[in-house]
Amino acid sequence: MKNTFLKTIGATALAILMLAMFAQVRVSAQIFDQPPVGDGNARALEGSWDSQVTVFNCQTGAVIRTFPAMNTFMQGGTMQEFGIGSGLLRGPGHGVWSYNSGQSFSSNFQFFRFNADGTFAGKQINRRQINVSRFGNSFTATTAAEIYNPAGVLIATGCANEVGTRFEL
Repeated sequence: MKNTFLKTIGATALAILMLAMFAQVRVSAQIFDQPPVGDGNARALEGSWDSQVTVFNCQTGAVIRTFPAMNTFMQGGTMQEFGIGSGLLRGPGHGVWSYNSGQSFSSNFQFFRFNADGTFAGKQINRRQINVSRFGNSFTATTAAEIYNPAGVLIATGCANEVGTRFEL
């Protein structure tokens, strides 16, 4: 009886140990099944980026202004953006991004615009096509901007190009 009891405890302990090992391998596989940054996969865009945005006239190509911006692309497809010197009183941009194919991504974000007296002037939605470099340390992007008044009516459109470098210490 004592021998049977010890065998049962040993078998149960072995089963629990194997179950724990299997669960760890499965979780580990979920973490590492994505290729590393730079392979043209969805993870290549994740992280923070310093960039220079050049706004230009969509019809003539004439440069209107250039200013710095910062973008952060989070795992799961959300992102944040903030640009300075855009000529607007505005809040930070919030949006989403997605992987297209190869080293190509899409990103859409919006921010609220304000008048000089601080009253709400509407919002701007930017729709970007982003191409990450082969090694994942830079990107280029083209942007189509839509500017809406406080009532949600489209009042203007714009164009921009962007060049970004990965922010690293």
